[in-house]
Amino acid sequence: MKLFQSNVATIWSDKTSIYSLAAKPLIFRLPPEGAHKAAETALGIPGIWNALRIANGANDNKLKTNIAGIELPTPIGMAAGFDKDCKVLGSVLNLGFGFTTGGTVTLSARPGNPKPRMIRLPEQKAVMNSLGFPGQGLEPAIKRLKKSQKYKSRVLISIAGTIDDEIFECLRRSQSLVSGIELNISSPNTAGLRIFHDPGRLRGLIEGLVAEKQVPLFVKLPPWPRNDENRYELLKLAATAVDAGVDGLVVANTHPIENTRLKVGRGGLSGAPLFEHTELMIADIQAQVRGQASIIACGGVSTAEHVWKLLASGASAVQLYTSFIYGGPGLPARINKRLSQMMNTAGITKITDITGEPPRI
Repeated sequence: MKLFQSNVATIWSDKTSIYSLAAKPLIFRLPPEGAHKAAETALGIPGIWNALRIANGANDNKLKTNIAGIELPTPIGMAAGFDKDCKVLGSVLNLGFGFTTGGTVTLSARPGNPKPRMIRLPEQKAVMNSLGFPGQGLEPAIKRLKKSQKYKSRVLISIAGTIDDEIFECLRRSQSLVSGIELNISSPNTAGLRIFHDPGRLRGLIEGLVAEKQVPLFVKLPPWPRNDENRYELLKLAATAVDAGVDGLVVANTHPIENTRLKVGRGGLSGAPLFEHTELMIADIQAQVRGQASIIACGGVSTAEHVWKLLASGASAVQLYTSFIYGGPGLPARINKRLSQMMNTAGITKITDITGEPPRI
């Protein structure tokens, strides 16, 4: 752990990250899940990351945003999947994220799919995964959330299940401990979730959850292809979710992919190749929703320019994860600072005033 302590100042420079220090040979020689465990262990030393809050770019009033009534210091969020068991919520936020999403949490512990189930594609700055919701289950997550209540206003929890009762139990027991609930009906790596791609089934589930929810409810949608009949079917899910009373939509989950390097032969693609598609999907959703629900954009986000484009297209916030793997813990701070500089260049003082193409600085 001395590496993390002795290089604190260097970690936060604009030209480097922990992945490009002595850690880089180690991190990228480890199997992906081993590297994730190492990062999680490092983030489990809160004193290091607490000390760097003033340098993370999240204290700039221009960056304040609102998603479905949740006030956040910056629109940059950590997506579900990184902190599956809600172990390092505070440290993640101290890196400069405006919010973080724990989970995806399921009612009972799950081993996930067989390995290999996570493959790096460094030449594309992408990842393939077929994890399948490995995690310790709801009870350990609840215990950790109770210990992290000072961060409650900036924490969402992603929940999922293959039967309604599991999902309802997750919502009932977790909602008092978080600022919002993200319902994951769209992981391509988990058998059984597609039952909720039937609009009637989805409506029944959401209406039941809405009747019990005490915090904003978001639905994480599957991605949809361009110029394809499935596009209209999946857009129906968004319309159904909004009509049934959700407060926001997360657009979208990883893109389904088949690959024999994954043990189960299929999984989800995330990372840089997804960005252009994400931008198109946000435009689709904005045209359909027309302000009736908040939109969180997820997929391929890695720069302040990406954030600008997605906010200009109708999103209120973004989530990232894969770019964090490649960009390191300094990434959210760099995005915050550059986004603020771009707003200064454009002469605007509010996130909601972002329009058009990002300015050159």
